[in-house]
Amino acid sequence: MQITLYQRTYPVKDAPVALSLVPHDRNQRHTFTVGEVVYEAECKELLVVIPDDAKIDPLKNLVSWGGDDGRVFATAKEVFELARAGKSGFRMAK
Repeated sequence: MQITLYQRTYPVKDAPVALSLVPHDRNQRHTFTVGEVVYEAECKELLVVIPDDAKIDPLKNLVSWGGDDGRVFATAKEVFELARAGKSGFRMAK
């Protein structure tokens, strides 16, 4: 199954990165300040393939799927890391 992760970053080293299963509010301004310079957030959509039996809980920002020991739960950030690493059932879509 393919899902969209919503990533918010800033164009400066060591700035925070936010990942979500729901789109970021485009009307809300997100900034990060370094010294006296204020950086605006950059938002992009990342397509990720996850296991077909996965369930998405957007209110809790969690994805769950069947594992060897029962249901496994992961945050949007953890799903991104699994896909980036190419773990079983996960990959970045093209």
